[in-house]
Amino acid sequence: MNCTSCRTHDCYLNGKNCLGKDEKEVIDLYTEEEVRIMQSASRTESENYLKMTRLEESLYFVRDMGYTKVGIAFCIGLAKEAELCAAYFRNNGIKVESLCCKNCGVDKDLLELSKIKKGSKEVMCNPKMQAENMNRAKTDINFIVGLCVGHDVIFTKNSNAPVSSLITKDRVLANNPAGVVYSRYWKRKLGILEEDQV
Repeated sequence: MNCTSCRTHDCYLNGKNCLGKDEKEVIDLYTEEEVRIMQSASRTESENYLKMTRLEESLYFVRDMGYTKVGIAFCIGLAKEAELCAAYFRNNGIKVESLCCKNCGVDKDLLELSKIKKGSKEVMCNPKMQAENMNRAKTDINFIVGLCVGHDVIFTKNSNAPVSSLITKDRVLANNPAGVVYSRYWKRKLGILEEDQV
């Protein structure tokens, strides 16, 4: 599998089956809940294509799925952004549970974690407890707002409810991680500049 190097993307243009999988075999992989999610995701995309922001589409999806309670697992560095996202859902009749990454105040030394400021006390991020508390709150879906790389993995792995991202943190690029592939400077720095742009 090396789809990133494909120059034709015939699967998209002509329905080409590059992996040789039977359609029924592929469809049978999906659970009943996943089929419902796929149907809702398809409606969200087709009804709102180029009309809604990610936040608006997320509300549309929540309503379309019949969800009534969302969880927001957020990074302390994006507390204000998380507050605004929560307000948007609440203002539109959705219950919101939110939990900061530093919940429970556990010292990094207990897990021998690296610190930003060496020699000082530093509280670790706690994505597993974020997920456990969302599970206890019985959220229908959880949204990530800026959890660190790796912490988002642990949160997603431990969440009973489906997980989606509202904001992906990138401290260098103003929380716009896609900026790295649009910026000529960053593409050059990372050695990913396309030949026609050299």
